Amino acid sequence: MNCFLLTLYLKLLLDSVFGSLPAPVNVSMNSVNFHHVLRWDPGPGSPPGTSYLIFKRMKGRKPKEPQKSTKTSLTLKLKNEGWYYLNVQASYNQTLSPMSSTVTFNAYENTKIGPPKLSLAGCGNCIHINISLPKVVQDFYKDLLVFRVSLKKPNEPLKAIETRNKSVTLELLQKGQEYCVQVEAKCAANLNTEPSAWTCTFTSIVEPRRVGVVVGIAAALLLVVISLLVSFMLCLYYTGFICKLKETLPRPLIVRDVCICFFKSIFLNESLCVHNKRALEVLV
Repeated sequence: MNCFLLTLYLKLLLDSVFGSLPAPVNVSMNSVNFHHVLRWDPGPGSPPGTSYLIFKRMKGRKPKEPQKSTKTSLTLKLKNEGWYYLNVQASYNQTLSPMSSTVTFNAYENTKIGPPKLSLAGCGNCIHINISLPKVVQDFYKDLLVFRVSLKKPNEPLKAIETRNKSVTLELLQKGQEYCVQVEAKCAANLNTEPSAWTCTFTSIVEPRRVGVVVGIAAALLLVVISLLVSFMLCLYYTGFICKLKETLPRPLIVRDVCICFFKSIFLNESLCVHNKRALEVLV
């Protein structure tokens, strides 16, 4: 009878001690690309200044010393393979709360494979895609990764292919058309994956018609050439290299003579025009 009363007294005493500090709630693991963060919320009525003890134990191994935290989250270093059992306990003024619910976690199966990073480049009637994942993910899963590449354009159904290559070229596309691409890494050992955002690019830029521009440039060049040729012929005349007069003539005759020599040089291929006094008298 006395033992029963003593046991009841101790139970009530322990209940009063642990019941005065509530256990943490909503314990969860947030793990992306093998970066593990354990999170929890303070129990209802937890006093300010409460600290926490984080217990982690691997299956089949002895538990290690708990880690301490004054925050409601803690980054954990865990092995990529093996099952962990995680608990959180509140501590305040040398009083401990009951243990939280247990979180079971295996990084190999439970970490989230984050969205791949994409770079797109149009190549005429195709799109070249480069896919990248964090090195730790690529090194750990290696040949288990398969990339699902989805392609869409306005008013057409979605198309998808699967490949193990991190460099992909989508061919036989429409030139000058915008396409959007999404990639998701698939892994048979870990179904917890997240696709990338839709990324859009053009296959190529359609070049505008340049016929009018070419014609305009050709016409301008022709005018420039004619102007330079006329200026050159006038310069040769006044310097005496062509159509050199044997005697001084009145100005009207000189102008007429220039015209005759210019047309002879152009249309009759006469490089030199020697003055003919009789022809000038007829023109006068």
